Amino acid sequence: MKVLVIGSSGTIGSAIYKRLVNQNYEVYGAHRGSTDYPIDITDVNSIKHLFEKLPKLDAVINAAGTASWKHFSDLKEEDYYVGIKSKLMGQVNLVHIAKNYLKDNASITLTTGILAEHYEPNAVGLSLVNGAIHSFVNAASNELDRGIRLNVAAPGAIAGDFPENKKFAGYFPVNIEDVVNVYTEILTSDTTGMIYKKY
Repeated sequence: MKVLVIGSSGTIGSAIYKRLVNQNYEVYGAHRGSTDYPIDITDVNSIKHLFEKLPKLDAVINAAGTASWKHFSDLKEEDYYVGIKSKLMGQVNLVHIAKNYLKDNASITLTTGILAEHYEPNAVGLSLVNGAIHSFVNAASNELDRGIRLNVAAPGAIAGDFPENKKFAGYFPVNIEDVVNVYTEILTSDTTGMIYKKY
């Protein structure tokens, strides 16, 4: 199985990449700083250029995207657009483009997180885009053709990146291996339009 992991230099993406390599998948790791497979999900031309370099894929996993962290009273319109351009439209455009380069019955997995439905101070901008992605996947998964599946992994804070004895959005951090298990479950399932929560 040929799998593209976008954001493969980050905490979650690098762990997914390593797991799939160890399980003998043919894995392509892409991120902003990559010399082999560079990608900027805020740029549709960058997304297209990456897919044009790769063979027909069985799956795409995205673990990239950012948003502004500020208190609601400090958020300006341009702060919201950071997350809208990156984590929201970056992933939406990824789906639009990826579907043209995937095999029949392929899988696309996006990433959101606990902030889609649980409050954490200074995370309004990220909560906005996470919730929007959930709604997008719920609808768009019904309209993808050729059996292409679209799902979301929604993890909580990752232990190691966040103190294990401190709650984030009301939940203690989760082990990275448990989070990677969610992505591999999505990869090997036949589900679509699902939000896989791990927190």
